[in-house]
Amino acid sequence: MGAVVIYLLIIAGQVAYAIYDNPTPFKDNTYAFDYLFDTVQPLGVDETMIGAIAIFLFVPIIGAALAIYIKNNHELYNVVGRTGWKKFFARNISYTFLGGVGLYWLGCLLEGLIISIFYHGFVYMPYNEIILIRGDNYLSLNNLANLLIKITLFGIGWGIYAVFIFSVALFVKKNSMCLFLGPVVGFMITLTENISSDIGGTLFIVSNIWDTTNIINPLENATVENPSPAIYYLNYATTAVFYITLTAVLLRIWYMKNVERG
Repeated sequence: MGAVVIYLLIIAGQVAYAIYDNPTPFKDNTYAFDYLFDTVQPLGVDETMIGAIAIFLFVPIIGAALAIYIKNNHELYNVVGRTGWKKFFARNISYTFLGGVGLYWLGCLLEGLIISIFYHGFVYMPYNEIILIRGDNYLSLNNLANLLIKITLFGIGWGIYAVFIFSVALFVKKNSMCLFLGPVVGFMITLTENISSDIGGTLFIVSNIWDTTNIINPLENATVENPSPAIYYLNYATTAVFYITLTAVLLRIWYMKNVERG
């Protein structure tokens, strides 16, 4: 609960910074809420370094913390002896996924409330021509559907990333090191992505598959200029399948390693 409170306080501070950084909009600016909400999302123009570290630090580990603690404090076999391996994996993967999704959605709810109260309320537009005029990235021209699709997809993406971090944490024997896996692994992925971008060519295209941006904020990433929504959905699905497959492989390796130990 303490970690959740700290995370939400950081989120509130990040939104406050975004409001300070952007002039108060006119009352008839129907796109103001959508604009500011996008800027505080991961990789948005008003995302702070503290906010970026916080989301990678807290979101992946909240649901996995208990399982990692049990594993690193020599209580794993006692728990597995009572519940079985199948239930241990199913329960903790579920906790990790739902913890990541839930914490991200909770942060989005807080962002929306603060923006509505202190900046500009949400204005429903069934067909948002402003998106096309501005050239903004979008998943739907209905701005309510666009907002809900983003929150849903990004939340599921964070849940997938959280389960991946859980699978990596199973191989790490120190609780303190597991705590920082989210931002460390995220930084390493970003670093390799930037290096491949500089090299370009086929390597850049292939590296796009493991770019976590595709599942935590696909609108900030695309391999072509001014892509249609279909490109974002395709990138999202490809990266999601990649991380789900990689997670399954890591879980299988760790399981076989422990079964062979008896």
